[in-house]
Amino acid sequence: MKTRNYHLLILSSFCILCHLLGEAVRTKNKIYISIDGRSSCFRRLNATHQIGCTSEPNGNVGVVHHISTEDDLNWLLNKGPHAPYAALMHSTYFKMDNVQRLKNSGKINGIMVIHLLENKTLTEIPPSFSPDKSCPLEEYGMYQGTNYSGCQSIKWNKEGQGMMFEDFDFPIFILTNQTEVELIIEECYRKFNQPDPNGNPRDYPLCAVELKDRMDAAKDSETCIRRTNHQQNLNPDKYCDPLGDLNVYATIKAVNNTSDYPVKSVIVAAARMDSFSMFDNVYPSADNHVSGIVALLAAAEAIGKFKDKIKGNVLSKDILFTFLNGEAFDYIGSSRLVYDMQRNQFPLPLSGAAYLHPVTLDHISHFVEVNQLAYRDDNKLWIHTDPISRKNISVEIDTMIKTLKDCGNSSEVGIEEVNNSQPLPPASVQSFLKEKLSIPAVVISDHQREFTNKYYNSRFDLVSQINASYPDSVNKSDWYDYVTVQAKELTKVSTMLARFLYNLSMADSPPDDLNASEKSVTHMLYCFLVSPQCELFREILTADFSKDLSAAPYPFYVGVTIVNNHITALIEKLLGLYVGDKMDNYTSDSCVQPSSDKVYQYMWMQGPLIQNSTSRDGKCIRTTSNTSLAVSPAFTADGNIDENNWRSGRYSAWAESSWAADAISIRLFLIPNPKLEIVTLVIGMVILILSFILCFIFNKKASVIFANNVAENSSITTSHVPS
Repeated sequence: MKTRNYHLLILSSFCILCHLLGEAVRTKNKIYISIDGRSSCFRRLNATHQIGCTSEPNGNVGVVHHISTEDDLNWLLNKGPHAPYAALMHSTYFKMDNVQRLKNSGKINGIMVIHLLENKTLTEIPPSFSPDKSCPLEEYGMYQGTNYSGCQSIKWNKEGQGMMFEDFDFPIFILTNQTEVELIIEECYRKFNQPDPNGNPRDYPLCAVELKDRMDAAKDSETCIRRTNHQQNLNPDKYCDPLGDLNVYATIKAVNNTSDYPVKSVIVAAARMDSFSMFDNVYPSADNHVSGIVALLAAAEAIGKFKDKIKGNVLSKDILFTFLNGEAFDYIGSSRLVYDMQRNQFPLPLSGAAYLHPVTLDHISHFVEVNQLAYRDDNKLWIHTDPISRKNISVEIDTMIKTLKDCGNSSEVGIEEVNNSQPLPPASVQSFLKEKLSIPAVVISDHQREFTNKYYNSRFDLVSQINASYPDSVNKSDWYDYVTVQAKELTKVSTMLARFLYNLSMADSPPDDLNASEKSVTHMLYCFLVSPQCELFREILTADFSKDLSAAPYPFYVGVTIVNNHITALIEKLLGLYVGDKMDNYTSDSCVQPSSDKVYQYMWMQGPLIQNSTSRDGKCIRTTSNTSLAVSPAFTADGNIDENNWRSGRYSAWAESSWAADAISIRLFLIPNPKLEIVTLVIGMVILILSFILCFIFNKKASVIFANNVAENSSITTSHVPS
């Protein structure tokens, strides 16, 4: 009987506990409102510093204050009595001086920035905004220790505020859901927090927000990685990962490792493929650097149609197309490419098979880089060269410039040379010239001096800002094929670039029909900047991967080495299609690289739709398109520290903090009057004390209180004893 009662007691207690837990969850849902449309500022680290944002382990709590005017900002700084606050800011007020004022006031516990691009009232695009430095990439460029260091002659990014490189000890988010933003403004701020018309603060209850953005890494990348590696438990935590991914490249002539490959026989045509912004997954990168990516890919397609002529001429120079990753973080991709070239490791040698002939710095005859191209200064493109190296190779440089201008004239592109005493802007070629000044190099960009891009490396580098958006009169279903103003201009630029590369390779005038495809440029702009769920991307992928294409544009962020980069994969496929050959009578199963010949990759693509059918015309492409490592030489391939390269100080050492799955959240709730909290605490303590007293009394008087029950139980027990 006692055992049965005991089991019933346990079961009853369990049921009551489950009920209480369920009630607790429902009560929690009534107390908090989660905000899901957000993107966080997160922490990155380099060899000496940490930058970005983090919160306390359980989040930072602040009273919501809406800043849409200068008066709102001043009220918080000078009058607001309910610190700490969480500022809800309009985009025009989210700038470095205002953020610094809030930070220095000690009254701020977090910031939310409204980012609703479809709502011009709540998100007015500012005249300029760049979180990058005014002198980008200066630490690892080629001008350290010269008269050109530190952008002494030109501040390239004059709009740069350097906010990206600040270390904030509070979280910063952008809010991207209009319904949730309106909820915070109307039902939270205006209903509970907005000062009265005389500027007097509201009384309790107040609406507050918990901003959680907890980062695991701290101090610098070396400390972070060593902490990760020195753990002794079976399930070690990972505090950070090196930034890095893959470079993409392809050669036209496909020279194998056993063939002759003379010095100064390779033209490098390069573009960078990444940018950054402060907020996770918000990297639109329209000018910086989609315009350059599209132009170089379209030029590769045009050259690819004439590759047999180049291959058939034994005196022609090879063309190495390369797309460099991690350049926004102190030239990760280009510094790695140079490092590998110096060690005969590019492309990577293979054993037991033929492979592409290694390319060294000595093989490079010319270097042509396309940079930002969309905002044309004085409606022209501009040719930049390095004044230091030019002194000794002026003839080669002058010849390149003249040829490029001629190709511009034939392609209807206005292009001029900048003052030859002017240093190079931030460009990947600086990594090459640091090691070998005798490489003739030009950088083609849209700015003569300072950047014409007012939104360099920011969330406002948008398709709408580069004349690549679509009129209201055009249906969304027609956007893919609609030729924008920017598409027309970039097609001309791509034609100029293709003709220039052909001329350098063949030492001969390009054919009149060597033209870039306006259709390809139009489609690439749409696919990269509007929607990856486009026909072009579907054509170059297999059926399985095509199903997983994102509706929103992929981020142009290098990411960490352990995560696959969609942009890299797509550019590799596009480049493969444009410079490769279609193989007849191949199926998806037989489209495989031979074990004895690694010169080419074999890519299966599901191809275009067959007319009046849902089936596709699949194809096997044989191509030299491939990838190489784009990880700083300061790190090993598995993400550890390379001691020799690290100590040299020659290479960047960027890493990204890890964070837990539940480390990022935003929740609204009401803060009651502190007096009510005190009353509640006192009542709770009184009840607790009374409970102890009652328990003591019951325990003391148990024999009296439970006497009848004891006697009754005794009689029952006795009645069951055998006589």
